[in-house]
Amino acid sequence: MSMVERSSALTPAPAPEHRVRHGLVRGALTLVGLLALLYLLWIGFLAYFEVNSFFGKSPSQVWEWLQDPGAGAERRTELLDAFWFTAKESTLGYLVGTVVAMAVASLFVLSSALERAVMPIALALRSVPIVALIPLLAYIFGRGAMGSMVIITIIVWFPTLVLVTSGLRSVSAQSIDLMAAYDASPLTTLWKVRMPSAVPALFASAKIGVPLAVLGSLLNGWLSSGTGLGSLMVLSTTSSQYSRLWAAVALVTVSSVLVVAVIDAFESIAVGRYAPDRAAR
Repeated sequence: MSMVERSSALTPAPAPEHRVRHGLVRGALTLVGLLALLYLLWIGFLAYFEVNSFFGKSPSQVWEWLQDPGAGAERRTELLDAFWFTAKESTLGYLVGTVVAMAVASLFVLSSALERAVMPIALALRSVPIVALIPLLAYIFGRGAMGSMVIITIIVWFPTLVLVTSGLRSVSAQSIDLMAAYDASPLTTLWKVRMPSAVPALFASAKIGVPLAVLGSLLNGWLSSGTGLGSLMVLSTTSSQYSRLWAAVALVTVSSVLVVAVIDAFESIAVGRYAPDRAAR
């Protein structure tokens, strides 16, 4: 054993309280940093491209539009109602897509023959542009909650499947040999060794899957269901209500950043607990 390995082995694992504190600080810093960056990009975009003030609205203009003494309350209510519809739709689709992806990834690890049979189908499905797929899926499953869930599930499912499958297979050969020496079944090895090793991949997939779920819901509202923020954005464009459009975009962006910051905080805690060798230093 080298000096570096000996030093790493003698280093005590962080206490749970330290992991939680580190995770919360990391999440807060991520949130503040991303919001500041987005604000600067917003201002810089309008200034650099000299966007006409009729189309491009600054953060202060959007805020004034929302706080209008006469119509502000009605505008906020309309925006929040559409937002909560999109949020619920995105959350349900993301959860279903993630659960299905984890189940299929587990089956892939247990059976390589199944992976060889299913993965080409998944690749073919993923190669179809989602904009072209949404009207077809809406026709098959309807324009209601079922159609929306299927569309978002498909969008989230593939990247999550790839990342989680890779995470389940990232276990060291020594760990697999140890489980075999104790005559552990493939299911036991999957649950006791592979699943904890896949925690970093699961959080990485969440950072990709959550924005994709929101995007899927917006596209579905635009192209199919006529509900949520996607529909509100289209109506804002066609009716030249650009302050409402920018407010909707800002609300989606800020909420997505908030979710990513929360995921980042929990990732630091979970990775420190289940995969400490891959925890951020």
